[in-house]
Amino acid sequence: MNRLKQSRSLLRALVLVVAALAWVSSGEEKRSFCDPEDGAFDLSAFLDRPLGFIPLVVPITEPAVGGGAALMPVFINLPEDDEGRPDIWGVGAMRTSNGSEGLLAGQSAYWLDGRLHTLIGAADASINLDFHGLGQDAELSGQPLTYNIDMTGGMIEARWALDRKKRWDVGLQYAYAEVNVSFPDLASNIRVQGDPTGGKYGLNRGQRQRPDGFQSEIGSVALSVSYDSRNNIFTPTKGLYSGLTATFNSSAFGGSSEYERYEWATLWFTPVFTEDLVFGLKADLQSSSGDIPFYMRPSVQLRGAPMMRYQGAHVAYGEAELRWQFSPRWSVLGFGGIGSTWSDGPLLSRNDVTWTGGLGIRYLLARKYGLHMGLDVAYGEEGPACYVQFGSAWFRP
Repeated sequence: MNRLKQSRSLLRALVLVVAALAWVSSGEEKRSFCDPEDGAFDLSAFLDRPLGFIPLVVPITEPAVGGGAALMPVFINLPEDDEGRPDIWGVGAMRTSNGSEGLLAGQSAYWLDGRLHTLIGAADASINLDFHGLGQDAELSGQPLTYNIDMTGGMIEARWALDRKKRWDVGLQYAYAEVNVSFPDLASNIRVQGDPTGGKYGLNRGQRQRPDGFQSEIGSVALSVSYDSRNNIFTPTKGLYSGLTATFNSSAFGGSSEYERYEWATLWFTPVFTEDLVFGLKADLQSSSGDIPFYMRPSVQLRGAPMMRYQGAHVAYGEAELRWQFSPRWSVLGFGGIGSTWSDGPLLSRNDVTWTGGLGIRYLLARKYGLHMGLDVAYGEEGPACYVQFGSAWFRP
């Protein structure tokens, strides 16, 4: 059975599991999807049940992979005293119109009175994307190289709180994945002929050549330190998150090449004039060095910028958001961002800058959990795009 049939079978199985769990969880007579405070639709009481979950069915409209859908039942468990951060876990499957598909699972859990935070994730995915070069590339402009990245792997991370308020923590992460990259038009594409290793674009870095592409392994260890004072991880209204991460990929950790990646990410939320008007700001700076495969290069991640479209040896981007809670349940927001890439060396010195912006709407889906969900419509240089948001667009557990 090929991957497509496996994914479709697993997707059907997930649908049946979600339906069965929903039927079992909703069997009690006192079940209610209404908030007793305002009578509005709310999933808080449902999530409080042993098998309660959010049946997350998300349309995919990411421009880079086409239209599609992802199904993931998400289970959320608050601590017994309803204080502190919740445990979250889920499994899911996705498929899009350009043939991209995948299976994934993950868990974020707290232990030892919240001092220890663990994250576990695994994925098996086949994604079809376009390579536009690093920065502006006249030869690839309007006619990028199409490629498929087939990846199977996982990660495990542990973070330890350094203070009583659990705002400062240090973390250690290990990730491993087997990766196969193929170029469907490699044999016939004149831009690659005469350069079968892909050296012109750095496509063979850290990879072993195959007739139609390359293969490699990711084996990395990451060290991090972060500060987090957000009042809610799903839809914050105040607080600051700032984290610095250094990732080292090496043969000593099971990788096929030696490279480094660094990231400094910051999120800030604050009310403006009134508690109903919340301003948010995200800033992200990433850098890479060494024998890094092109698919691991940093990229600009903004609503309205296709995934992996703007890549470079180094990237910086920022996005601002203003959300108005005009009723107890509903809010609207506007956002805008800018991103830049730049690279070193004679072949990788072209910089690129992109702008994005858009509007969104949110509904308070689970008041007890502070969880809002909604839709964002963004516009960038590649055209419009829609995003279904689970919590904040900048969600970090």
